Amino acid sequence: MRNIWTGVAALAVGFGIWATHFVAVLAFRPGFSLDYDLGLTVLSMLIAILVCGAGIAVAVRGTNVWDRVLGGAVVGVAISSMHYAGIAALIMGGNLQWNPGLVAVSILSGIALGGLAFRTGMGRSMRGLFGGAFLLTGAICAMHFTAMAAADFSLCFPLSATGSIDGFWLSIALAFISVLLLALALGSTMLDEADRRRTERERERQMRDATRLNELSGRLELAMVHMAQGLGLFDSDGRLQLYNHRFPTLLGIDPAADIDGATFAQICRLTIIGTDEIPTDIDERVETALASHLPLTRDGGEIVHNFDDDLVLQVSHSPVGDGSWVTTIDDITERHRSQRAIAHLARHDGLTGLPNRARFNESFDWALHKAKESGVQLAIIAIDLDHFKEINDSHGHAAGDLVLKTLAGRFNSLLREGEVVARLGGDEFAAIKIFSGMDALREFLSRIEDALTRRVESDGLTVTPGGSIGVAVFPDDGVDLSKLLSNADLAMYRAKAEFDRTICYYEQGMDENARYRRDMARDLWCAVERGEFYLAYQVQKSIDSGNTTGYEVLLRWNRPGHGNVSPAEFIPVAEECGAINAIGLWVLRSACEEAASWPEPYKIAVNVSGIQLAQVELIDTVRNTLLATGLAPHRLELEVTETAIIGDKQRALHSLRQIKAMGVSIAIDDFGTGYSSLDTLRSFPFDKIKLDRSFMSEVESNEQSKAIVRAILALGHSLSVPVLAEGVETREQLTVLRKEGCTEAQGFLLGRPGAIDWDDLLEASFSA
Repeated sequence: MRNIWTGVAALAVGFGIWATHFVAVLAFRPGFSLDYDLGLTVLSMLIAILVCGAGIAVAVRGTNVWDRVLGGAVVGVAISSMHYAGIAALIMGGNLQWNPGLVAVSILSGIALGGLAFRTGMGRSMRGLFGGAFLLTGAICAMHFTAMAAADFSLCFPLSATGSIDGFWLSIALAFISVLLLALALGSTMLDEADRRRTERERERQMRDATRLNELSGRLELAMVHMAQGLGLFDSDGRLQLYNHRFPTLLGIDPAADIDGATFAQICRLTIIGTDEIPTDIDERVETALASHLPLTRDGGEIVHNFDDDLVLQVSHSPVGDGSWVTTIDDITERHRSQRAIAHLARHDGLTGLPNRARFNESFDWALHKAKESGVQLAIIAIDLDHFKEINDSHGHAAGDLVLKTLAGRFNSLLREGEVVARLGGDEFAAIKIFSGMDALREFLSRIEDALTRRVESDGLTVTPGGSIGVAVFPDDGVDLSKLLSNADLAMYRAKAEFDRTICYYEQGMDENARYRRDMARDLWCAVERGEFYLAYQVQKSIDSGNTTGYEVLLRWNRPGHGNVSPAEFIPVAEECGAINAIGLWVLRSACEEAASWPEPYKIAVNVSGIQLAQVELIDTVRNTLLATGLAPHRLELEVTETAIIGDKQRALHSLRQIKAMGVSIAIDDFGTGYSSLDTLRSFPFDKIKLDRSFMSEVESNEQSKAIVRAILALGHSLSVPVLAEGVETREQLTVLRKEGCTEAQGFLLGRPGAIDWDDLLEASFSA
């Protein structure tokens, strides 16, 4: 393109100079008409074009400013050569005279201005371009007119010659050719500018694409370098074409190894070898790997390889469609560990690490299958720690957790084949033992008992846990886990109830007793709905005057098919099954309604169980009952035991204070048989102390019993709290109480429990 444009420029500039010369000569009038020699005229044009082309080529290909000046000077030489050749083409007679000085000036001016024009015009600024055009025009004009001034035509005359060119037609031809050349040059320039702009746009687009491609390549490389996955691209022949650094690293291949172009089989081989020696069965292992992976490279899929506990890889293959595929490798070791940890937590206790109930059930299924298959026996063992609540209350829950974890460690260390110990919750444990002889079972129980009775010592803490153990044996005591575990629990509760035994085996009588209690619990709920309960009243009298001071309300139950059942028998069952709240509400409401209808305003004493006392609703229950029945608050006395208070002392005392603020009296029942009698009396201002009947049985004959009664009465006097003695059955007992200063009494001597018949009731005092 440079050569083409050099030729175009040479043609345009050379012909332009030549046309300028001949147009100017045509305008010259020496006094006669001029004709032109065709050959010399054409020669002058060729000189202009060729020499100008040479000068333009020098300027364009130059590397510095002086090359441009030299090119312009050559164009100046072309102007002079063409001019004097053109003058030589004039056909005329005579002798043409020249002024040497002006001739030299014309040549030099053309060379100087031509060099300066190219020096100025060759640049990218429009100002320089127009300046160069102006200087080149000046070079042509200065050279031409100076040269014409140097010529003397006074001695010349016109001649006619064959082959000459008439000036008129020459002017027409010059005009036509000039316009044509200018049009061609202008058109070429416009086309070139359009092409240049298109080329520039294409170049810019290519540069943008190249920049974008470089950016994408950089990002791709950055992503591949820093991505956590291993990435490999295999072609249709199974050869590795592209991979990142993580690809060989995750596979255990030396990252410095050149695996570009390696086949998939070679990659498998390198992975199997790793950094160890080549296995003897390497070929078989490679074939096995290929059999597993190659179908996935065609259809897609993934395989998880568990190399060891420290590395688990997930290899995924994604086919591209032309036979090639992309392989990605994920290190899922942490995820695998997390899944295993979650699975472990789902089947093991979080605190001790022992199997939980779900895992225990699975172990039982396994052990049961083995027992049936091998014909051996299977024992289910229930274990419950003794006094564990006291450890938590006395030393804190951290100490309780320490005891549980210590015992779990001991259990794990003593286990042998066919043995399982699990934590079912709280301080409950259960064990499974597969055995063929009772000696093996007894030896296992001995190991468990030893683990339970050894002291736990840590950071100043020293406790001896202890525990109760119940055993049920398959198939004699049950054929399923639920039955065996239930029977083992029954045996364990029996062991807990007996002071001299820590291990009990299930006996059929235990099941009968449990069934009896379940039936009673069901009947208790039915009794609440059917109204089968009734109340009995035991009189309370003043020892000094013999006057009736009140009545204790006693609950009675005539159980259908069983007759009257003692409260000592059914109240514990009611507390276990939760019916005690409903029963207690019925007793309180019924007693208050009946007392409100009595003709005499005697006080009634109603017992409150520990479960009722633990309910915050007891306060509203008492308030609403008094409002509904219309009983005056001072006529109601609630009797609570120390055992009921000690369960949650703060809540119990809060409830009692709220009830006492209503005007209701509070009496402490069974005093002297609880855990902390003196502290309880100090913590709450009771209105009455009820001396337990167990102290009255030998008070008239046993000095120790009398001393205890005397001490309790003295305590009541010192606290200004009246004392009521229960269980008074003889006059001797009553005499002792009167002598020791007891305030009130109740018992068979004073009146048996029953309904109150106001028509037959006579007030009478009795003598000492």
